[in-house]
Amino acid sequence: MTEQDWRERFNTLRARAERLEPGESKVMALEEAARLADTHGEVALAYETRDELIEAATFAGFPERALVAYAWCRGQQQRDPRRFDPEGLLWKQKWMVGMLTEFPHIGRKQIEAALEDVEQGYAKAGAGQRAVFKLRYLAARDMGERARAEEMRARWLEAPRDHLTDCLACELNVELHHYLDQGDHARLMQKARPLLEGRHTCAKVPHLTFGRVLYPLFKLEQWEQAREHHLRGYAMVRGDRYFVSTVGEHLEFLALTGNVERGLKLFERHLGWALEHATPLNRFTFHSAALAVMERAMVEARERVELDLPRAFALYSPEGTYEIRALRGWLAAQAEELAAKFDARNGTDRFHQLLARTQRLASEVRPLPIDD
Repeated sequence: MTEQDWRERFNTLRARAERLEPGESKVMALEEAARLADTHGEVALAYETRDELIEAATFAGFPERALVAYAWCRGQQQRDPRRFDPEGLLWKQKWMVGMLTEFPHIGRKQIEAALEDVEQGYAKAGAGQRAVFKLRYLAARDMGERARAEEMRARWLEAPRDHLTDCLACELNVELHHYLDQGDHARLMQKARPLLEGRHTCAKVPHLTFGRVLYPLFKLEQWEQAREHHLRGYAMVRGDRYFVSTVGEHLEFLALTGNVERGLKLFERHLGWALEHATPLNRFTFHSAALAVMERAMVEARERVELDLPRAFALYSPEGTYEIRALRGWLAAQAEELAAKFDARNGTDRFHQLLARTQRLASEVRPLPIDD
C-alpha cells in the first residue's frame, strides 16, 4: 500500500466513523484506522484515533475494547508527556478507571494504583478531589467494603465541584446506590424525581435511572408508576448493549411481578449481549435477574419454552426448544461462578449476598399484568 493509498484509506475510515451512530461499526472503523496508523509509524494519528475510540467503544457497550485503547494512550502519555498532554484524557480516565472493578481478574492492587494515578493527575490539573472520591466510593461499594464506601461517599458529597466533576445528572444517579443499599426506597424516589422528570439529563440518564427505581417502586407498592417506568425505561435501552445491566433490572422486575412471558422475551432478545460484550459484573447482574425469571417460570409449572437464542449459548438448540430447568441450572452456575471470582478478588461476600437476595425474590412476588 502506497503512502497515498493508506492515507486515503485512513481518512475514509475516520470520516465513516464520524458519520456513524454509536455502535460496533463505528468502533471497528476506528480500530482499523488506528492499526493503519500503527503500521505506518504515525504515532500521533494513532493516538488521536484511539482517543476517539475510547468514547466510541465505551458508549457502544464494548468496555474491553475501550480499555485497550485507553491503556495504549496512557502508555504514550507516560512515555512522552510533552507530546501527549496527560490532561487531554483526564475526563475519559474516570470512565476507564471506574469500570476496573467490573473485571474480577483485575486485582485490588491494580485498581488502587489506577485510582492513585487519577488522583495525581487531577491534582496536577488543579482539580479538586470530588471526582476522585466518587470513584473511590464506587470501587469500595463494588467490592463490598461498606465502611470504606460510606466514608468515601461522605467525602465525595462534601467536596466542592470543579471542572472535572461529573454532571449533576450522573452524580445524582450514582447517589441512588446508597438509598438502594439502605433500603430507603422513599428517599431514593425523592432523589430520583429530577432525573425521572427530565430536569437533569445526560447521555445515559435517565435511561439508567428508570431501571434503578423499579425495585423501590415495587416495594413501595407504587404499581402504576412502576409499570409506566418499566415500559418507558425499557424502550430507552432495548437497542443499546451498553445497558445490559439495566435490562437485568427490568428482568428482575418482570420476575417480581409475575410477567414470565415478557421476561422470557427479554431474555431471548438480550442474552447475546450478556454472552458476548458485557463486563463480568454486568453479566452477573443479567444472569442473576434471568435466573429469577426462570425460577418464577418453574413455580408456574412451565417445563419447556420456545426461544431463538444465540449459537454461542452453551445450551443452544437448533430446534429452539429449551427445558426451563436446564436454563435455570445454567444461569445459576454462571452466576455462582462469577460471584466466587468477584468475592475472591474482593475478599468480601458481597456477590454471594447478592445471589442470596435473588433467591429471596421468590417470596416477594406480587402479580402485576404488564402490556405494551
